[in-house]
Amino acid sequence: MYVIRARHGNVIEAELSGRLTTAETLRAVSQAFTLAEADGINRAMCDTRGIERGPGNLLLVAAAFAARNRKEVRVALVSRPEQFALVQRFARYTGARTGVGVFTTRETATAWLNSGEAPARLSSTELRHLTELARQWSRADAGPVEEQGRHSGAA
Repeated sequence: MYVIRARHGNVIEAELSGRLTTAETLRAVSQAFTLAEADGINRAMCDTRGIERGPGNLLLVAAAFAARNRKEVRVALVSRPEQFALVQRFARYTGARTGVGVFTTRETATAWLNSGEAPARLSSTELRHLTELARQWSRADAGPVEEQGRHSGAA
C-alpha cells in the first residue's frame, strides 16, 4: 500500500507500507513524479519504514525512477536501520548521485531536503561495518555474546 501527499512547502511525501508488489511500487513512482511535475515540486520524502516485503524487482523500480527523475529533484528515502543497505542500494541503482539521500529518521531527511548539500554516502566498507554492527547488536539483544580477541599472526 502507498499514500502520496503534496505538503505545504512544496514537498511530496510518500509512505509505503505492507507487502508491495513491483507493479504497485511502479504506480507509486509514476504518480509521485506526475504530481511533482504538475505542481512544479522538486523535493520529495519517501518513507519506506512500513514495508514488510517487496517489491520483487528493485532494479525495475529504480529504472522507472531514473527515467522520470530530473537533476533539480531531491528525494530523501527514510528507512529502518535493518533496511538501510537495501534502500541505499536502490538509491545507487537510480544513478542519481547527489539527488537521492538515504536516512533513518524523518528529521534528518527533512533537514537534508531543506539544505543545499549533497547526501552523506557511506562507502562500501563503512556499509559492511554498519551491517556487521547491526548483526552484533541484534545478537546482543538475544543473549550474551562471546568476546573475541584479536589473533596475531602472518597476514
